[in-house]
This record gives sequence, structure tokens and C-alpha cells, in this order.
Amino acid sequence: MNNGTVQWIAARFSLGLSIAFVALLMALHFLEPEFNSGHLVSEYQLGNYGFLMSLAFCLVGVGVVLLALSLGQRLRTRGGRVGWWGLLVIGVAFAIAGVFPPVHTPVLIGYLHGISGLVVIFGSPITFSLIGRSLARNQPPFLSSRRLQWATLVAWAGLFAFLTSLVVTSLTGHMTPLPLGVSLANRFLIVTYCIWFMAAEGGVAATVTHAQNS
Repeated sequence: MNNGTVQWIAARFSLGLSIAFVALLMALHFLEPEFNSGHLVSEYQLGNYGFLMSLAFCLVGVGVVLLALSLGQRLRTRGGRVGWWGLLVIGVAFAIAGVFPPVHTPVLIGYLHGISGLVVIFGSPITFSLIGRSLARNQPPFLSSRRLQWATLVAWAGLFAFLTSLVVTSLTGHMTPLPLGVSLANRFLIVTYCIWFMAAEGGVAATVTHAQNS
């Protein structure tokens, strides 16, 4: 099995895990409707089907690590290499968030979950930008680089929407429970990040397939 085949398998498996994450998140919308409004995505872990949210975080974490491994040799610029490490950190952060739910006691568990969440939320768009710029300069070309650039913009839009909802909520003084707008913006954010993962995963698979058929 050559290196290209390994990359293709890793990218396809990673894509499947990203799709599984979105599917589980959609299922929890119906299984735990009490967390749809006034709560963040991670709070699905506190319900009767919380193990599904924990599983989803762990699956997408593994998928992100696999994506990093499949992209490794294609990121030749300094920014790309920084982005590669960032992608690994984000994958680990997703897994930690899955293992440690957002509980208040013991404090350490909630603290680990909170830090992991911040890493994912704020680190992802920066990492996406670094990787996207590196792949845009890649030779041979990365087939989905333009699609990835659009996915990066969408991810930044997701972060901006979430931060805007938090600022508006803090100014109005209605932080508990969270308004519907914050809950929706949080879900929009995580979906935009998954869109980027899928675009990158599909791009790796397409580029490898094109190289093997050339």
C-alpha cells in the first residue's frame, strides 16, 4: 500500500467521521429537545442521551487527527506546518471535550471541557486560514483549494456570528438562560467548522485520486 493510498483512506475515513458527528448532532436535536434552546451544543452531554454527544466529539476528534495526517506532506510552508500542528491540537481538544463533559463538579472536569472548547472555537478559523493559504500554493495543485477558501470564510462567519450573539446578549443582560440566538449561533459555528473539515477531507481524496489516475 503506497503513501497516496494511505492518505486517501485516512481522508475518506475522516470524512465519514465528520458526517457521523453532524448526524449525531441532528439526532440529539430530536432526542433531547430540552437542550435546543438556552444551551450550547456541548450541554447535550448532560441529558439522557449525553453519551451520543460525547461519542460525537470523540469521533470528530479522531477525524481531525486523521485529516492532519493525510495533509501532512502537502503543507510545505511555515504557516502550513503551524496549521498542521494546530489541526492536531484541535483534534485532541475535541476528544477531551468528549471525555470530560461540561459539569460544575468536580471542577477539574468542567475546566478541561471549557479550555478544550475555547481551543476549538478560537483556534479553528486561524488553523483553517493557515492551511488554506499553504494548500493554495501547493505544487502539484490541491484540487479543492478554492472550495477550501470559501469554507474558511464560512468558518470565520460562524465564529463572528457566535461572538456577536454573545456580545448582544451580554449588553442586554440576559445571559441565563441563554437566548435562542446564542444557541443557534453556537450550532451554526460548529456546523461551519464541520463544513471545512469535509471540504479538506474531500479535497485530499480527490487530489490523491487525480494523481493516481494521471
